[in-house]
Amino acid sequence: MATASSDRQGRRSAPETVDTRSDTGVDGRVYAVSFARVWDQLVAEVDERTRWELIHRDEDLGLITVACRGILPGRTDDLTIWVRLDRNGLTRVDVRSESRSRSAGERRIRELMERLDRGLGPDARVRG
Repeated sequence: MATASSDRQGRRSAPETVDTRSDTGVDGRVYAVSFARVWDQLVAEVDERTRWELIHRDEDLGLITVACRGILPGRTDDLTIWVRLDRNGLTRVDVRSESRSRSAGERRIRELMERLDRGLGPDARVRG
């Protein structure tokens, strides 16, 4: 769904991908709170964003897909959010962004994670 950007010669380029599951400089999160609480907070964060559209959510799979409209018309970036329990029973959140630029994707993920941290409270985050 992410729209490709154009370079200075007008050629279309592939969207940049940032994924917390890889070594990208942006970390996922691990929380010592229930899956349901993290899920509900993430859905609320998505719903609060005026330029974000919830495309798909499946609580059984722990998957949320979001289309993020940019300021400029026609620019849409994609966010995919995974929520799961790790082997220790802690709730893990990972996010992948496909956007017009790597920095935009990193910023979007960091802002979402910071809002999630605040929404869950200061003692919820274990690592990440």
